[in-house]
Amino acid sequence: MGKKDGNTDIQVVGQWANFSGLVGQALWSAIKPAVAKGEFDFLAYNKIETVRSILRRGFLPQTTKTLISNLNVGKVSKQELVQLSAWDLKNLYPFFYQAAFGLFLDFPDELMPEGTEEFSWPFCIPGIISNEVAFQNGKLNIPRWKYMDKPLDAVMDLSRGRDAWLHSYIGLAHPNWEADEDLKNLSGNDIENKKINVMMFRERWILGAFLYWLTGEHLDQKTITLTGSRYLDGRVPVVFFGRSDGRVCVNWSSPGRAGGSLRSRQVVSA
Repeated sequence: MGKKDGNTDIQVVGQWANFSGLVGQALWSAIKPAVAKGEFDFLAYNKIETVRSILRRGFLPQTTKTLISNLNVGKVSKQELVQLSAWDLKNLYPFFYQAAFGLFLDFPDELMPEGTEEFSWPFCIPGIISNEVAFQNGKLNIPRWKYMDKPLDAVMDLSRGRDAWLHSYIGLAHPNWEADEDLKNLSGNDIENKKINVMMFRERWILGAFLYWLTGEHLDQKTITLTGSRYLDGRVPVVFFGRSDGRVCVNWSSPGRAGGSLRSRQVVSA
């Protein structure tokens, strides 16, 4: 090893030591309140696999009990919402399903797909909830409307996409209250031809209901979510909030129709 290589190694080691010190300070500041309350168990992080897991999450997890007790469910502000990680939100879904549908569900961490920070809204879908059951909103008092009288599962093409999956799974979406700006002016056919992974009907409806339960706010107050689902006649289910009558609406669009306010929602899914 030459002198230059030796100096480089020394420099890198010094930078690593400084970086490690800063990481240690930041971690201690984050966990100190939990340690003081007896809510942080160091023994739970004595394996490298566990440490790697929390580093991948990008946060030191709160206990679910602590998380829910610190939130004013139904009135969480948008500013408070952005402070919650995707993992925090994932851990709130069991409370949502219990409150809305009387179901006691769990979504293991292993179901969480890999995603960048751009995809920070999870949607946790249990296979036991059909499209029609999702639409009915359980116990949630959300005015709603659909353009047909038949159950949604009777008029939807369940042979495609994730609408008929019977197992539980988690996907990730952009944290956009209005449907994705970069997917405007793309029709359902365009989305399919470009092979863009977008939210199906059940996923969009559940995410909207979850966020309403948490914040009292509705998605798509100015835009229309063009889903990746299809009705049996080939038309595309769309979802939007009707500001004039305060109802969340399910309607349809032709597969070739595109527009500025008609947009899909890109996702990372299993």
